[in-house]
Amino acid sequence: MEASDYCLINTTTDTKENADAITQLLLEKKLIACVQSTVIESAYHWQGKIIKSKEIHLQMKTKRSLFQKIQKAIEHLHTYDIPEIIMVPITGANSLYLEWIEEETINS
Repeated sequence: MEASDYCLINTTTDTKENADAITQLLLEKKLIACVQSTVIESAYHWQGKIIKSKEIHLQMKTKRSLFQKIQKAIEHLHTYDIPEIIMVPITGANSLYLEWIEEETINS
């Protein structure tokens, strides 16, 4: 078990209901071990305008090997036309935490 086998996956969404649906499905399917959610303010270009809005940021802990399944599940549930789904590799972590992620997620 190497730290590089694990990752963080980030997405944002516009409603608590959508954030809760994504969180619930991914946890039920054991595709992620944990998710943290925070309300953030975002500013971005969209359809020729600068948009400012409140969003819910989800940061999920999982295995890199599950990324494609997680991406498909998020895309299926997401309310955005182009959702942010970014995987960030973990380059170092305490081994007990990595073992916990391993135990709480399915084998890929």
